[in-house]
Amino acid sequence: MNGKILFVSNDVFFWARVQGLAKTLGRDAVRVGDEATMDAAFRAGGVARVIVDLGSRSVDALAWAARWRGSSPAPQLIAFGSHVDEAAFAAARDAGFDPVMPNSRFNRSLAEWLS
Repeated sequence: MNGKILFVSNDVFFWARVQGLAKTLGRDAVRVGDEATMDAAFRAGGVARVIVDLGSRSVDALAWAARWRGSSPAPQLIAFGSHVDEAAFAAARDAGFDPVMPNSRFNRSLAEWLS
């Protein structure tokens, strides 16, 4: 996969892990923590994958899904969150995110999603 990975999350501590692993894998990953950064990333293009932390509330990533799906080429949309937040999982699926997974699965397979 070529192109940037956008990591949509407020969790700067987890971002450090994501960023370190992305560098190890030779990938360009960018953390998005607000609407302005998301808009800039969308306009810049070249995004191959968008990974969304459903627990992050500073960016309405689900609302952005239609824009991402309509871009060419459309990036893969991945979401992860608390396994007990069934409503967030359903909303992410409805918005076009696939896969949608619990935090534990995302953490176990982080290298897969960053490669």
